[in-house]
Amino acid sequence: MSWGALLGLVLSLNLLGALDLPKDLAIDGAPLGGISGVDYDRRTGEWLMISDDRSAKAPARFFVGRLDYDARGVKGLRLVRQIPLRREDGSTFPGTADAGERADAEALRIDPQTGDLVWSREGDAPRGFDPAIGRMDRTGRWTGTVPSPPAFGFDPAGAHGARLNQTFEGLSFSPDGRWLWLAMEGPLIQDGPASSVAQGGLTRITRLDRTGRVSAQYAYRLDPIQAAPARRGDNGISEILAVDDRRLLVLERSGVEDAQGRFSFHCRLYLVDIAGAQDVAGRASLAGPAPRVLTKRLLVNFDRVAGGAVNLEAMAWGASLAGRRTLVLMADDNFSADQAQRVLVFLFHAPRR
Repeated sequence: MSWGALLGLVLSLNLLGALDLPKDLAIDGAPLGGISGVDYDRRTGEWLMISDDRSAKAPARFFVGRLDYDARGVKGLRLVRQIPLRREDGSTFPGTADAGERADAEALRIDPQTGDLVWSREGDAPRGFDPAIGRMDRTGRWTGTVPSPPAFGFDPAGAHGARLNQTFEGLSFSPDGRWLWLAMEGPLIQDGPASSVAQGGLTRITRLDRTGRVSAQYAYRLDPIQAAPARRGDNGISEILAVDDRRLLVLERSGVEDAQGRFSFHCRLYLVDIAGAQDVAGRASLAGPAPRVLTKRLLVNFDRVAGGAVNLEAMAWGASLAGRRTLVLMADDNFSADQAQRVLVFLFHAPRR
């Protein structure tokens, strides 16, 4: 029996195909790369892909394209256009040499009620900008913000709040658009240590209503770092995706740096259920009495999937095939020659509750 068939029987996933995108893909002078968020527009058949390029290669942007796949595999990606992200005054986000916030975009979702876009960015602490969730139209024009919990901001003294580069990594609307789920990549400083090789940290997944009010918040136990780094290593949430009204897919990613400065990545996909988990919205710290955390069930360890050992950061539902959802994941290549821009497509069937 093939590994793909075994996945389908045991884990409710069938790998349809994997494709490494060409490194020279570009449109209007903007190179494709750093893809950290993706979503599918069922009305147009287009895919929206946001880059975490901080205006180094081109102004911070998202791409619109058409991803060609079917039951026989993934055929290719055709870029249609690229759209710069805009600040409130209509200007694009600056690069390193200019004043203002450098946008580190990490997630992008289509609002199922309005068709407009919501996107998250990790903030720019050295320049005094906290993590944020923005609203924009399909032209990249700023249309507002979604308020986020004040506790998720940066503390200049480093005593509490978000850790650098471990902030707003995952976003997902509930299927009806009533709720917006927000995942922190790593633990808040007051919630305890970040993941290590020995143990995983505690991070927070929050359910916001459409005005940004916290409806519920849950503690999520991260995995340990998946291999011992020679230099740096981390593990955190890289994306989330709502399955139904109470279940989420959670994508975890470990990045491990070797002695030569090269990174390897170890990603796992979990099915998470909020039933039985404690609402921790009222807790200033998760240290102390241990909360009842979200239950998580491993669906895929990508180290064991052909073409899966890459930096997976983007995840979305695609078109249905044979009456089943397709699940698409994309890798962030960090604009590095030795990291792949890989697309993975699965057939998905949600396990029973």
